[in-house]
Amino acid sequence: MIELSRELVAYAIIGVLVIVAVPTGIVIMRKRRREKLRRRGIKTYGH
Repeated sequence: MIELSRELVAYAIIGVLVIVAVPTGIVIMRKRRREKLRRRGIKTYGH
């Protein structure tokens, strides 16, 4: 039973990290894309 609970805890931690990392990654990607567009001189971005 101890081994099973350890596995569950490990999976829970990995799951939480994935759930947190995916939206964070999307936000970072959007910011980087906006910066690239801004450098090119396109003023209307994100609309």
